[in-house]
Amino acid sequence: MRKDNRNVLLIEKLTELNELEIAKVKVLTAIFMKTLQELKDKKVQSMVSNFEEQAKAYGQDLADYEEIYDETISQYQAHMTQIVDRYKERFINIQLELQEAECNQKIAIANFKKSVDIKSEAEEASKEKLAQDYLRKMFACMQKKENFDLIIDACEKELENCIEEAEDKLNNVFLDKSGQLVVREESFLTKWMNKIKNIFTGKTKFNAYCIEPTNIELEMMERKLPDHIKQIRQKTIRFVAKIKQAKDETNLIFEKMK
Repeated sequence: MRKDNRNVLLIEKLTELNELEIAKVKVLTAIFMKTLQELKDKKVQSMVSNFEEQAKAYGQDLADYEEIYDETISQYQAHMTQIVDRYKERFINIQLELQEAECNQKIAIANFKKSVDIKSEAEEASKEKLAQDYLRKMFACMQKKENFDLIIDACEKELENCIEEAEDKLNNVFLDKSGQLVVREESFLTKWMNKIKNIFTGKTKFNAYCIEPTNIELEMMERKLPDHIKQIRQKTIRFVAKIKQAKDETNLIFEKMK
């Protein structure tokens, strides 16, 4: 096969590899965004349902609590958004490291191919020293490529971990309130008696069992939010630092080998 044809084939293979890598990241990104959005919607809906169920149980009209209700839902969404945004930042940072590693991997492959061609030409021209030099460069390029394979694997695994961690964090911090209020089937007499009780105590109970606990929960979330954000950022920084160290060591080994 002519050298020009081999180079064209290499470019085609690298293009195919690039397209596969882009597709893989697009799938992971779609899963990530879909997972976060579905979780956010589910958590907010559970908060809404809890308010509605509690209001119905204690005979209260939510329209009378519109300002408190809207503010509570708004705070709940804002707290969740801060956590979600930090995970999005984490995901993007990992993606950037992955893209750089993939770029370096392709450069190593292209340099390997170039070294193979020059080594073959040197052997044909009986230039033993040049052939040996490019044999060494071939091994250096292959080692670099293999090292970046490992870095790429680590980044892809970290993207998957980011999705799982984001899901776990949202589930642990923002508890699902659906079905918290146990609704029992009641007789007509019991319903009538509860309706009478709610006239006198419904507002007090609704405040005591729904609004006040929710406010306390939101206050606790707000106090713990900086710690959650700090943990996510620190984990991102540590991972990026490890990847940078691996890249630096790979490039150093490559420079020594070639």
